[in-house]
Order: sequence, then structure tokens, then C-alpha cells
Amino acid sequence: MQPEASVSPELAAQVRLEVTSDPLPEPWINVIEPAFAQARQLVEEALSTDLSHIRLMLVKDQPINAEVAHETRRLVDAQFGISSFSDHFLSKVMQAQAGTFAALFASRLDAVMVSRNMLSSYERSLPADAEVRRAALLTLLIHEMVHAADDQRYAIHAKRALNFRASFAQSATFEGHAQWVTRQICAANGCLIGLDALDDFMFSRDAQPSQHSQAVEAISRNVLEYSYVEGERFIASLAERHNGAQLIDQLLSAPPQDPIQILAPDTFPDYEREARNQRLIRASRDIDHPWVGGSWTGVETSPLKGVNLRSDPSRRQAAVDGFTRLIHGMVAMQLYNRDEPSATPIEVTLLHAESAHTAKLFAQTLHDNTQLLGSVENDEPLRIRTGAGTSQSDMRTHVYRTTINEGMPYRTSIMVSGPYVVQIAGTAPKRETLDDFAIRVLLNLQLGSIQTAQGSLTH
Repeated sequence: MQPEASVSPELAAQVRLEVTSDPLPEPWINVIEPAFAQARQLVEEALSTDLSHIRLMLVKDQPINAEVAHETRRLVDAQFGISSFSDHFLSKVMQAQAGTFAALFASRLDAVMVSRNMLSSYERSLPADAEVRRAALLTLLIHEMVHAADDQRYAIHAKRALNFRASFAQSATFEGHAQWVTRQICAANGCLIGLDALDDFMFSRDAQPSQHSQAVEAISRNVLEYSYVEGERFIASLAERHNGAQLIDQLLSAPPQDPIQILAPDTFPDYEREARNQRLIRASRDIDHPWVGGSWTGVETSPLKGVNLRSDPSRRQAAVDGFTRLIHGMVAMQLYNRDEPSATPIEVTLLHAESAHTAKLFAQTLHDNTQLLGSVENDEPLRIRTGAGTSQSDMRTHVYRTTINEGMPYRTSIMVSGPYVVQIAGTAPKRETLDDFAIRVLLNLQLGSIQTAQGSLTH
């Protein structure tokens, strides 16, 4: 059933009064308890859910960091196994995230945890206007109480995706829903200005966004905006469809695995695209290569990390069109050597374009983006001899290569064949190792079978 904001007139009047009346509001630390009670009642009535067991915990950063580490440990261990590598990876994740949470719903504690430090920073970021300040606090608490209600209704904690790629889409699903419900509640109760204040605090909208890609574990402005902004846009679009309530219930019960689905609400649920994505993933794993198996492991991640979709509406629309209409399937992988915890991963991107022509254009664009100062580039056509027993005697492809020589060379190989593109990049002594990976993946995709024979290349 589609959530609807429904509060009593008495409570609505009370909230409006408290949001607008006091010209010199008390510090939040003194008024957060009654604000929390208001937020709980508003969400209970909006979502018809009993939240009386949810408590407020005002804490320092360490307890929140510990709760985040506990949840992140589940995800990391599922990806890498219980090992010293997982310990090292988790440590890097927490170094990036520590102290960045203002509030957090902790399912196992039945509590909304609020950081005293971040609460103080949030309060200091606001103007003296009493309406803005009280609405800003209320919206923060409403958002977290929606998470509590969604966890109770859909068991989101128990069903949490233990896969990096799916966790991006799941985060956008539930953060987007919390934002959307908060907006519905505040539209009916005069606290919408608080959402703007919270947005300014989280994203510093006047600052220049980062244009660099982040690793899967990094908490970046672009990744957060994907979850909150694109997630809410996705939910709002579903709500407008004729069966919106049913679609939202379906979404919250089983979030998509593909982060790009969040950009394409009109196609939800797009099972065919996810089938193509899974084929790309299998093609990257079912090969005979030193970076597959043994101490090496490949994890799925989001192809959207580090992509800013908000600052320029025209660029956003072009990016969405490219990701959703021109690309029929897209996944990203990171290849880790668990014997070398401090080494950076090998980055892989796999595309299934709508045509061979489009694939070639995307390959050229990807190649252009790798051409940095001091890099060495080349591109050339190749014919890959597939060997006996295949439906084709050779496979025509094109390869683009870039090398940056700073110590151990950082190399990128981009290969395109038919509608498929494989990009692989990382620190490697020999470019043939990257080429071989891309060739074998393309053989799987083009020929539909695992190639075990040695492929020979001719110009």
C-alpha cells in the first residue's frame, strides 16, 4: 500500500506552532527528546506502524562507528571471506567513514543513534531563524524514523544485500523512500524548509563536486547524492504510475540489484536488463586468467560511483539517456589480490551497448577519458583467431591502450567487439595481462561459450 501522510489536526497544529514560534530556540541538545517524540508520532500515523519500541540514543561518534563497522563487516566478509584481507579492507572503509554520520537507525538496538558532535555541527550550520532550525531537526529525526518503520515492515536489515553492487541500489531504494516520505509528511505539517537545510548540510550544494572516481568503499558526495537525490526521484516517479502503491511495496520488498535501475523508474522492474548484467558478470569470471581464482577475487560494484548527476540538469539528462537507453547492460568489477592487502584493485567495466556503432563510440569516449598528461596512447584494429571448434574462425575487435609511467606502469586496455566493450585498468608490469583478460571476456560474450584455447592476435 502506498504510504500517505495522515496526522491529526491537533498534532499538525502543535508541530506548526513549535516550528515557528520561538525566536530564540534552545540548543538542540535540550529539545531533541520532544522533537523525537513528534517525529515518531508523525511517522507512525503516516505509515500505520507502531514505533513505540524505538528509542533515541545521543552518543559520541565511537558507538555509531562501531555500529557501522558491525554492519559493514557482514558485507565485507561476504565478499572476501573471513580473513586478514577482510580486516584490512574494513579498516580502510572505516577510516573513510568514521565521524561522517549525523544520525543512524540501528536495527539490532531498536534505536535512532544521533551523534552529539555532528548534531552540534548541523545546528551551527543553520541561520538563527527559529522556523528553519526546528524544521531542520524534525526532518532529520523523521527520516531516521522512516528507516525504522521500513525495517519493521520489510525486514530491510535481515534482507540486506551482501554484495557491493546491489548494496548501492538498495541504499538508493531506502534512502530515497525515507526522503520521499519525509517530504510527504513535511508538506502536510509545515517543515519542508527543514529538508532544504538538511540537504545543504549533507551536500554543501555551493561547493564544487569532485570529478574523480572513488573506490567502492568511499563515502563521497556523488555517491550520497545518488542514494538520497536519485533515490527520492525514483520513488516519486514510481508513485506517479497508475499502480504506484503496488510498485513501491514491491520495490521495498525486493530492491533491484542494478544501480542503474534507479535512474530508470519507467522500466522498473527491468528483469531483462538484469539478465544481461548477469551474463556480463559470468563472462568476466568464467575465464582462464591469473586474475581469476586463487588468491584473486572479483567483486561487483556500481558503475555509477563518482558520477555527478545533479549539478547540471542537461548533462544529467544526457548521462541518464546514455546509461539507460544506449547501454542495455553495464556492470563494474574490482579484482583484488588477497595476498597483497595494500595493493589497489584492478578496475573492470563491462558494457552491452544497443549496437556495435554505439559500443565503438563508448569505447572511444572511455579512451579519451584516460588520456592524462604524460600518458602514452595507441589504438588499433585486431583480429582474434578463436581456434578450431567454434562457430567463428576469428573475431574482429578494436583495442585502445593507455600507459602512465610513474613507477609501476598504470595501464588501461579498452576493447570493443560488436555491441560489447571491456575496459580494464590497473597497475601491471605487462599490458598483455590486461589484453588477455579483455579478449577472453569478449570471446565469452561474442561466442556464448568459455574459451580455453589460446587466442592469437593479428593486426
